[in-house]
Amino acid sequence: MKILAIDYGNKRLGLALGDTNLKIASPFKVIENRGDIWQKIRSIVEEHQVSVVLVGLPLTPRGNLGLRAKQVEEFVKNLKENLPEDIDIITWDERYTTREAYWLLENLPASKRKKLKDSVSAYVILKEYLETL
Repeated sequence: MKILAIDYGNKRLGLALGDTNLKIASPFKVIENRGDIWQKIRSIVEEHQVSVVLVGLPLTPRGNLGLRAKQVEEFVKNLKENLPEDIDIITWDERYTTREAYWLLENLPASKRKKLKDSVSAYVILKEYLETL
């Protein structure tokens, strides 16, 4: 199955694509989080024949729901309303994924790191999920 991972941010969404059968993942792109976001996500889902959308859930270090996680839960609620019913939407604990993304990008210039951070964070979320299958 094709899977789309989303690293939610108030300004941008980092995206990664993968395949659950092949257990591969790759950073995809970053899209701006504004009014037409639902159409953009729907188009990506349709174009890439995505069956599962995986959304990173930023729990606190103790595993609780903080303010950011509650924002992601609201995003997921809206996502469910804007995608076809046959698309599975899963949340995934994303604690420390941004730190790992920065580690993966550490040898790049700061400007490139900033540009790639969100999609690489989505990649890390997806990679961790695929490792559990």
